[in-house]
Amino acid sequence: MDAKDPRRLSDDSRLRARLGRSLTFAADPSRLPATITAALAVGLFVIGGIGLVDFALNRNVPTAIQPAAALGLGAWAAVMSRSRHPRPALLLAVAITFAFGYLILVAVDPALGAVTATTPVAVIVGAGVVALAAGGRDSLWVGLYSVVVAGAAAVLIQSSLQSDGMSVATEAATTVVLMTVAFVTVGAIRKAVDDGYSRYVGLVESAPVAVVEVDLAGYLRGDDPIHIRLMNSTASTSLGFVDGRRESLVKRRYLIDEFLEVLDRAAVSPTGSMVSNAADGRTFKVGWQVDAATGSVALTGTDITVQRRAEEELADQISARDQFIATVSHELRTPLTGALGMLELVSSGEIDDAERDEMVQLALHQVKDMADIVEDLLVSARAASGFLTVNPETMNVSDSVEHVLAVTGEPFQTDIQPHVVAWADPVRVRQIVKNLATNAVRYGGAERRVVVSTSNGVVSVEVRDSGEPLDPDFVARIFEPYERAVSPRRQSVGLGLTVARTLARLMGGDVTYEHVGQAIFRLTLPAASLAD
Repeated sequence: MDAKDPRRLSDDSRLRARLGRSLTFAADPSRLPATITAALAVGLFVIGGIGLVDFALNRNVPTAIQPAAALGLGAWAAVMSRSRHPRPALLLAVAITFAFGYLILVAVDPALGAVTATTPVAVIVGAGVVALAAGGRDSLWVGLYSVVVAGAAAVLIQSSLQSDGMSVATEAATTVVLMTVAFVTVGAIRKAVDDGYSRYVGLVESAPVAVVEVDLAGYLRGDDPIHIRLMNSTASTSLGFVDGRRESLVKRRYLIDEFLEVLDRAAVSPTGSMVSNAADGRTFKVGWQVDAATGSVALTGTDITVQRRAEEELADQISARDQFIATVSHELRTPLTGALGMLELVSSGEIDDAERDEMVQLALHQVKDMADIVEDLLVSARAASGFLTVNPETMNVSDSVEHVLAVTGEPFQTDIQPHVVAWADPVRVRQIVKNLATNAVRYGGAERRVVVSTSNGVVSVEVRDSGEPLDPDFVARIFEPYERAVSPRRQSVGLGLTVARTLARLMGGDVTYEHVGQAIFRLTLPAASLAD
């Protein structure tokens, strides 16, 4: 399998597992816990580092409590950020508890620090707000916990400063009110983010086109893997990915050539579109728009396979129609010119009686050919408009076939069972048999035979010839309008077999083709006994 075959992604379990940890939109709020946990780890390490510098300068053992706690929580946050489901709310709850515990220790033993220190209070308030921003039920409980602890911390600080009761109550109430306002604001922002993201995802996912955003700047730098910032389900399916929405780093070798070709074109032209044929046979119209500010390119792809096939079929039908019109003109003009010339010769009186009779018969034959062509055209037009009808009755198929063969004037061997009776339209049956016989004369071999038989309630009329088998591709289209085999002897309008099958099916039968040592066109009709 080619290295760039999209199916490689489905077979590479290790790559799929790696992608599974990051297959979300970059703006997905569900990524906030991981982002917050990583940010807390960095922040705690910074706070701990500053505390260690202070301890090194002052050599005051109690001052080591804060950096030790910060570094310990930072290490925990670093480990948690690598887990699949980080819980920053739990980490923040522990941080709030440590900060409040430190205030209690300071209140009991002033040698450990100043009770008015702002760091513990800032930790309590900030942790509560950050927890609420992370979202989820746990974050809500931690936020409420931080409000209670912040109020208690205000009381503890004012009490340690020996403030009067009113001051203590005022500070505690102020702290609680301010935090409540902050929480309401953060909650409203978080809800707006969630709602906006839900609408964003809904619009992108419900789009009937493939949507992809790629870090074009990184691609042009030669980065490998390539940063795919956004991809909806339609795009992931088209590119051969297992899951839907994703934002990830993907190795170049796992991306199909057509995708890389679009990126190359986007590097040259900031906007544009192209038609791309995928390896699975589908056709896409791909458009792109480069965002110079972010260095990314937004791609949209529409599957136009059905449209393209319809256009090709329409073009084929138009070509067939044009050829059909030209052939009809030739088919009608040839016998018409011949008949007209013969009748003019007859009317001139310059020929004897024997020659006149021969000319009249030849002209009559030409006119009958034209009548057959016109009849096929009428049947085809009525069938296309839904107005074609048949009038079945009990009829002798054997007599009708013999009459048609006698009229054609062409040599046919026959094997006709006598008195084969069917429930069918006599006029239409003669038309079908004549079309099949004419087809054998024009396109078949030199040896021709007609077989009429009945078996198991089905009447069968087979027109056989010694011609070569048809090309399999042509067999699939042989009963379609305007289709005809190449014949060095004569062209036809290509409606004979179409008309034959259409009429046969209207009468409850069919016309089929097979080649078993010889070409066989078989007309089947219901026997009269089945219709009685």
